[in-house]
Amino acid sequence: MANNAHMTKLEAVNDMLLSIGESPVQQLDGGQQDAAIAENVLDRASRRIQLKGWHANTLRSYELTKNASNQFVVGIDILKVDTVNPHSGRANNTPSPSSYINVALRRSSDDTKWLLFDVDNNTETWTNETTLTVDMVQFLDFKDLPPSLQNYIAKDAGRRYQKGAVGSRVLHAFTEEEVIEAQTDALQEDMENEDRNIFQHDRASHSIVYRYNPGY
Repeated sequence: MANNAHMTKLEAVNDMLLSIGESPVQQLDGGQQDAAIAENVLDRASRRIQLKGWHANTLRSYELTKNASNQFVVGIDILKVDTVNPHSGRANNTPSPSSYINVALRRSSDDTKWLLFDVDNNTETWTNETTLTVDMVQFLDFKDLPPSLQNYIAKDAGRRYQKGAVGSRVLHAFTEEEVIEAQTDALQEDMENEDRNIFQHDRASHSIVYRYNPGY
């Protein structure tokens, strides 16, 4: 049987437990308090780090179509959204940039779903746009992340867990080095996977160069 290159959530939690001298557990829902706390810390670290937006959890140039209520609804697993080019399909079918449209991710007024809020017009319903092209950062399960991100999240969570449980300055300094190394590896892989040049890879430069180019 081939070795599994991906870390499981159980492995990550057990690494966190071992970092404070606790015994590993066989399962995450076994009622062990330290394991439950470690899993909670891991989940929070995963959400915080994934929120930054990585190649692995970003849906690029995704076209959203509004529903019958003239709303652009997104899933509960979406962390953030940004309108981008190439264009949005307006009612008159004339291509135009999406990126100039100012949106925010908000809960619907009836508290039933998440959607895109039209900031400029202060409304959750859209009268002109039939589609919007967006980049969406998605919150993925730990098991679905690439190994470099799994390792970075696990190391970051382990440092925070160890700091809260033990508070040793020596251990904190050691785990901090591991976090920095894991973060560097994750960033390096992310840059390689993006396959962008200097104007495209840098998000600030990219937005300036392509923001009003409907054909991009």
